[in-house]
Amino acid sequence: MEVATKGRFARDRVAVAVMVDLALLSQRGPVPLESLCRRQRVSPYGMEMLLAQLRRHKLVRFTRGREGGYAPARRPGEITVAEVVRCVKAAPDRRSTFCAEGRVGDNAGKCLTQELWSGLEDVMQGVLQSVTLQDLIEQHQAAQAERAAAAQAPQLQPVPVRRVARSRAQPAELLLSEDAA
Repeated sequence: MEVATKGRFARDRVAVAVMVDLALLSQRGPVPLESLCRRQRVSPYGMEMLLAQLRRHKLVRFTRGREGGYAPARRPGEITVAEVVRCVKAAPDRRSTFCAEGRVGDNAGKCLTQELWSGLEDVMQGVLQSVTLQDLIEQHQAAQAERAAAAQAPQLQPVPVRRVARSRAQPAELLLSEDAA
């Protein structure tokens, strides 16, 4: 799948962004594929592959026709981020669970840090399970409202600083002594 972002969680990020985008935009009807591609900066082929995975897991529905497009299959409050991530996550590579050093003690080839990565995966799943698409939408809308309020706030204009011209009759020492008195 061709995506603009790179890294370990690129597919996860794009999938969650697409689902949030669908939830926001589908309030006015199904969202066309071209619109999603443009907004997410993903190729049409990559977007079709992603949406096919989301459809397979029954997170997205498709409507055919001139006014057709994609929409979430359930309400945003019923879809967790963990569900979205699970449907695009690649199957784990079995080779990644073994160490290059070979057998070490009772572990017999298991990676010494396998429990660490497994524990991290459990914590991440717990966090993702607690966040719904509705939570992300509300967070997005709150940030938009905050930006709009900041843009409408009165802008303070800098006050021009006037320089006081000194005459030759009043040296600087006299001005300072008069201010102090």
